[in-house]
Amino acid sequence: MKNIKITAKDIVKFIHSGGDLTSEFQSNKRALEGIEAHNFLQRKYKEEDKKEVFLETIFEYGEYSFHITGRMDGLLIENNKYIIEEIKSTKIDLELMEIDTRPEHLMQAKMYAYIFALNNELKSINVRLTYIAVEGYETKSFNKRYNLSQLHKFFSNTIIEYTKWLIIYNQHQSEKLKSIEGLVFPFEEYREGQYKFMGAVYQTLIKKDILYSVAPTGIGKTVGSLYSALKTIKNEKEKIFYLTAKNAGKKIVVDTVNLLKENGLICKTTVINSKEVMCLMDKVDCDPDICPYSKGFFNRLREAVNDIFVHNDVYDMKIIKEYGIYHSICPHEFSLEISNYSDVVICDYNYAFDPRVHLIRYFEDDYYTPKLLIDEAHNMVDRTRNMYSSSLSKKSLVNLRKAANKVKPSIRSKVNKLLKYIDEFTIINEVEKIKFYYQDNLDIELISIMEGLNKKIEKILSEKKKFLNRDKVLDGYFELIQFVRISEFYNDNYRFIVQAVDDDIIITLSCLDASKYILDTIKSRVSGTVLFSATLSPIDYYVKLITNGEGKTISIPSPFKQSHLGLFIDDTTSTRYRDRDRSIDNIIDSIYALAETKIGNYIIFFPSYVYLNMVLKQFNTEDYEMLIQTRNMSMKQRKEMLNEFNCLSDKSRVAFFVLGGSFSEGIDYIGDMLNGVLIVGVAMPQYNKYNELLRNYFDDQFNEGFDYAYTYPGMNKVIQAVGRVIRTNHDIGVAILFDDRYSHNKYKMLFPKNWSHKKVIGKGQYLQSYLSQFWDEQDNN
Repeated sequence: MKNIKITAKDIVKFIHSGGDLTSEFQSNKRALEGIEAHNFLQRKYKEEDKKEVFLETIFEYGEYSFHITGRMDGLLIENNKYIIEEIKSTKIDLELMEIDTRPEHLMQAKMYAYIFALNNELKSINVRLTYIAVEGYETKSFNKRYNLSQLHKFFSNTIIEYTKWLIIYNQHQSEKLKSIEGLVFPFEEYREGQYKFMGAVYQTLIKKDILYSVAPTGIGKTVGSLYSALKTIKNEKEKIFYLTAKNAGKKIVVDTVNLLKENGLICKTTVINSKEVMCLMDKVDCDPDICPYSKGFFNRLREAVNDIFVHNDVYDMKIIKEYGIYHSICPHEFSLEISNYSDVVICDYNYAFDPRVHLIRYFEDDYYTPKLLIDEAHNMVDRTRNMYSSSLSKKSLVNLRKAANKVKPSIRSKVNKLLKYIDEFTIINEVEKIKFYYQDNLDIELISIMEGLNKKIEKILSEKKKFLNRDKVLDGYFELIQFVRISEFYNDNYRFIVQAVDDDIIITLSCLDASKYILDTIKSRVSGTVLFSATLSPIDYYVKLITNGEGKTISIPSPFKQSHLGLFIDDTTSTRYRDRDRSIDNIIDSIYALAETKIGNYIIFFPSYVYLNMVLKQFNTEDYEMLIQTRNMSMKQRKEMLNEFNCLSDKSRVAFFVLGGSFSEGIDYIGDMLNGVLIVGVAMPQYNKYNELLRNYFDDQFNEGFDYAYTYPGMNKVIQAVGRVIRTNHDIGVAILFDDRYSHNKYKMLFPKNWSHKKVIGKGQYLQSYLSQFWDEQDNN
């Protein structure tokens, strides 16, 4: 017999789920509200009543022995008869709730009723399903009486149905574990440094530890980390989460999974994308009366899960959408459901760490044990701060009021109350005059007013399914609700910021350091975490700001020949803000030297669009093919510009790009796509009041405020940009660092080890002669 331990709730959820996909907003606060509502009702129980009653039974069917457990919300006694009570909290209007609105709720109560009646030799028993509103604690109950034979038939049929799925799922799990055991590395040889990296990944996940790996491009991080992580999988509860910041990174992981599959791996892989990307409607609105893919979602979910699981192994956006259309279910929610039965989940960082969108089933519940592989981990510092921050503008509130102008009951008075409060706050603190105001403490009254407005909007959205500008009202509601949710995390790491920007007022709950929250998630819910990137320097900076100082580190040398990269430092010129006008001629001379020495593709990286346009204004563009990055380029425009790097030309192509933008990170310019880069400045973030706020905070925390706020983030962008030049063993190119600060010890200490061959161009020396020598040596070799 195969022993299966499972809760009655999990069985019921899979077999009996039904009804619509609702847009009830799930949050820590919502969960607490549910618990408080349960407690409110349970406190009313009589002395002889019992709450949270544990149940268990053994049920054998076929080759399976099920150990089924559960916990009843209430065991009541009325007129000397037992009543099994199942309590469900809700924000939906109770008038809309019927006994079959969510059929799994009653079925869960019936499962408990059968186990209790069986264990206590009862011939019949009463069941009560009670819905309680989280606001006001009003209740609505449905009462049913069942005899034991009815319950036995229901219970048996439920287990039989679940067993059909279990046979399919367990067969896959058995085949998966067998395939992992026999899986061999898909290449005959390991790349330089790859084996060391893989060993560190394996040991970290086995020990459930945290590892930071400085792993340069070219060692095969994706296949190495994924292969090593798979080798640590021992059961179906363990899942690999491969987290990446960009969609291009997801494709690389999918390709790697398919490569491993070609070499014998059997595993199910789900790629999770944002709701906006996955939505099949013109506008995102998950209300079941608006979206046909939400209406009856749970009625069709089990068939869809079974269908895709049996017929496919890798669930990317395309295939998930195809199944969504075929089964008429929301592709985004479908991807989240199918991830339950997948072995590898590929997604953005926020699905693990952002409290507003993280996957509760993995990162709050304790059934699964995720293992995290975090790619391009240098992005995590800014990303995690943003995950725990939230902004709201006065203009968006005015737009909300306008969009809801004709909606009844009106929200106008509550929006006006909020706007009035913001106006008074702005006047008292002279925000219009000083432009940037901050305080250490959260404004509690502001949050209270927002919560009152949210309640009014929630009631409207649940009662009125179709009205003019509903989508705009919904957008405003979610903006408010997310702001309130982030306020729940507010502590000493936060600042309450109010800014006057153009003709708007923007309020921000700014998290300056989210590392404690990230570490808490990893410690409480994760079974091993590996963070890797080619640029994690200085490593202590990242360890402190991502996992609050916890984690081991390893550095893998670059596998590429140093001689393939000509690295030159021009320290004759200052590019500081006050010196920019005087630097332009020297920058232009360096660009000419690059483009004239060897015909090819060159990128000039600037610290800002303003600086870029200052140089562009005086640069002679007639002799070159020019590519100019502009603000707010669409994905299509960026793709078209990148395609230009693949086009042959009889003259040099010169691109003016901004450091830290979409062209300086996460892009592989292979071979002659890129022959060199010139990096203007040290990419230091702007001096502004926010960065000075960071500086002061880090001075208090680590006594390194300037470096944490300015030096280290800037240098990371520089290293990323230089890394675009050499992406394979066959690439050859040059990189010029243009700023006098590159000769300062502070910056030299941050240079990667494979930059030790750098050459400094002093006053009176000519860059073009160095470049000519480099290219001549390459031609000779």
